[in-house]
Amino acid sequence: MSDLQNGESPLVQIDFNQFEKVKGIKLTELKFQGHLNLRGRLNDKAFCKAISDAIGVELTSLKANTFILSEDFKVYWLGPDEWLIVTPPDQQLELKNTLQQALQGIFSSVTDVSSGQTIISISGFNARSLIEKGCTIDLHPRQFKKGDCAQTHLSKATVLLSVVKSSEAFEIIIRRSFADYLGLWLLDSSSEFV
Repeated sequence: MSDLQNGESPLVQIDFNQFEKVKGIKLTELKFQGHLNLRGRLNDKAFCKAISDAIGVELTSLKANTFILSEDFKVYWLGPDEWLIVTPPDQQLELKNTLQQALQGIFSSVTDVSSGQTIISISGFNARSLIEKGCTIDLHPRQFKKGDCAQTHLSKATVLLSVVKSSEAFEIIIRRSFADYLGLWLLDSSSEFV
């Protein structure tokens, strides 16, 4: 949490102004978003009801490799018993407390992983081409469409990749320790679009 409190992004070393020269790619960091890891059992009705009451999401309706928006939150499916909730900056602590209170006595866990991750937003008509350089999953809009997400690799970094708004707008959730590497890789790989 200290890095969040000090206001230093894991991508502080990356000069995002360099991406202004790149055609068809807009790249920004969504700094200091809250990240909560949620674990629980879908077959536990009390767990599902507590989550639905707290954030308005029916976890049973969330399909594998998708995410949904709930008010200001994004809820990503990570596995049959695991989800990632992304909040606006400085809202994760309040939501964590709300969830922990709602889940008292229910087999579950809520962990704040905000200081360990960041989000890179990539959009534009060359965004998919840039990501395809280092990602082996099929990113064609028929296969990977708005609302889809996948845990995959981008170059050598493990990421959670999602399609937002359109087939030309992506978000990459990456661990802090790989953020600088991925930022530099994206900058280098985008040079053909200058």
